[in-house]
Amino acid sequence: MTSPIVTIDEGKLKGKISQNYCGGTFCSFLGIPYGQPPVGELRFKAPIPVEPWNDVRDATEEGPECPSKHMFFTYLIGAEDNCLNLNVYTKELPQENASSPKPVMVWIHGGAYLYGSNKSELFGPDYLMTEDIVLVCINYRLGVLGFLSLEDPSLGVPGNAGLKDMILALKWVQRNIKHFNGDPNNVTIFGESAGAASVHYLYLSPLSKGLFHKAIIQSGSALSLWASGCNNGKIIANSLGYKEKEEKKILDYLRNQSESKLVKAQHKSLDLFTADLVRPFGPVVEKPGEGAFLTEEPLDILKSGKFSHVPLIIGYTSKEGIFFEAVRKILPGVKLISDFETEVPHDLKLEKGSQKSKEVASKIQKFYFGEEKPSEKNMDNTHLLKTDTQFLHGIYRSIQYQKLHSTAPIYFYRMSLDTSLNYYKNVCTTKSLPLLFLCYFLSYKSGKKCFLTLSKSLPSNSPTGVCHADDLGYLFPSFLSQTLEPGSLEETSVRRFVKLWTNFAKTGEPTPGNPDPLLNNVQWKPVNKEDNHFLDIGSELKVDSNPEQDRMQFWESIYSPS
Repeated sequence: MTSPIVTIDEGKLKGKISQNYCGGTFCSFLGIPYGQPPVGELRFKAPIPVEPWNDVRDATEEGPECPSKHMFFTYLIGAEDNCLNLNVYTKELPQENASSPKPVMVWIHGGAYLYGSNKSELFGPDYLMTEDIVLVCINYRLGVLGFLSLEDPSLGVPGNAGLKDMILALKWVQRNIKHFNGDPNNVTIFGESAGAASVHYLYLSPLSKGLFHKAIIQSGSALSLWASGCNNGKIIANSLGYKEKEEKKILDYLRNQSESKLVKAQHKSLDLFTADLVRPFGPVVEKPGEGAFLTEEPLDILKSGKFSHVPLIIGYTSKEGIFFEAVRKILPGVKLISDFETEVPHDLKLEKGSQKSKEVASKIQKFYFGEEKPSEKNMDNTHLLKTDTQFLHGIYRSIQYQKLHSTAPIYFYRMSLDTSLNYYKNVCTTKSLPLLFLCYFLSYKSGKKCFLTLSKSLPSNSPTGVCHADDLGYLFPSFLSQTLEPGSLEETSVRRFVKLWTNFAKTGEPTPGNPDPLLNNVQWKPVNKEDNHFLDIGSELKVDSNPEQDRMQFWESIYSPS
C-alpha cells in the first residue's frame, strides 16, 4: 500500500498505514516537530515554532522523548533535539467530496512532570482509532528542562516552559490538523495525572483561549497538592553541588550542563508522596508580563470564573492511593506514616510544629485511623488517606468552585473497574517487584507476551479498589497489554471507555441520543449546584450522586473550619 503523504504548513510528511486492534486501518504520522530544538540559548525558554523544511520529511518513526528517566525501568532516555514532537493518527486524509472533518483528541501524558512521553510503547492508538476521530499525542519538556523557574524577570525563565510547549502544540493543531481531516473547531484535550493537571491548567490559562473546545481530566487537577512547583534555580544548583546564589550565574551554569546530568540531579529532590511538601519542578504562578502562562493562583481563577467555559469530564479511580505502595518500594526513605503533620496539606499554609498544624494532624489521624497507628494491617486506611490528600479532594474542590460559574456541563466519574488491564495495581501490590520488572523488561525488549503471562503468576497482595493510572489500560494499549479476548470484560470495558470518551469529543455529551446497550443504557448527567451526579465505571455502568461524601465533608471542615 502506498505511503500516505500530507502537506502541512511547514512542509511535506510521509506517514505509514497502521492497524487498530480490530483490524481496521488508519494513517500514522510520527515524530512531527512542532517546535525548534530547545537547546543552547533556547534551553529553559518558552518554545519557538519549528521552521519549514523543503524535502518530504519521513514521519514513519517516533521521535525522541524529552530527556527523562524511563517511566518503568528508570534508565536515561530522550534527547533535546526534536523532543518537541507529536504523533498524529487519522482514519482517512481529506478527499474531494469526503465527509466533514473529524473531532480531534489531543493526549497529554502524565508522569509527575518528570517522566513519560507520547510513544506508543505506553500510549498506543489502537483502541481509540476504532472510532472516527483524529488523535494527536504530544511531548513536552519535563523536570528542570521544562519547569526551571527563576525569580529574576530579566533572565526570561519564569517557569512553565513545559506548559508553554503544550500551548505551541495546540497552536500547531489549529494550523495543521485540517490536513489530517481533523476539525480545528472541535478539539478535545485530555490527560491523566500530571497530564490531567496540565489539562486543568490549560483550562485556566489565558494563553489557551480558543485552542480547545472540550476537556477530560483523569486523576488530577490544578488544585492537586503535587501539581504546583516553586522557584527552583537554587534547588537544582544545590543538587548539582553548585553553591552559587546569583540566578544569572546559575542559569549560565545550567545551560552548560549535559541533559543527563540535569535529569540525574533533579531526582535527588525526592518526592515522598506526602501532603506537606511542594514539589520543586512543576507549574508556577508567573509575574504579569507578555507570554505569561498563569499570573494568578489556580484557586483564585476558579473562584472568579475566569476560565475556559467548555464541557468537561473529570474523575478519579476508586483508590488512587494504592500508588503509595509503588512509591514505598521504589524510593528509599519512604515509610509508613509516623508523623501526621506530613499529611497536613501545604496549601493550608500552617507552620509545621505550630499548635494549629498539630491539631489538624490529630484530626486526620483520628478520622482515618481512630485510635490505631498506621501499620501493614491497616494499609487500606493509608490508601484512602493518600487517595483523598493527593487526588480526590483536589478534584472535588475544583468541581465545587468551577460549577458555581461554569456555563458548560461538568461530568464527574469514579472508576471502580478492576480487571487484568489494571497494570499499575499489579506493580503496586506485587510481593516481588524485581521479578515483576524483570518479566516486564523481557517482554518490553523481546515483544514476547509469555513474560507478561508469567508476571501474572507472581504472588501479590490484593487490596480492594482501583489504583492511580489504572484507567490508562482501557484507552491505550502499551507494552504491558495482552490480546483482548472478544466478549471478555476487558474487551467490553475498553469499548465502553472509548465510546464514552469519543462520544464526548464528538458531541460534548458522553451519553448522547438514544440509549446504548454497550453503555448499559445509562444517561450520565452533569453535576449541578446541589448534587455532584457521577458515573461509576465498573464492570457495569451506574449513575449516582455525591461519592465519598463523608470523607469530602471531613476535608471541607479542615479547609473551612467553622
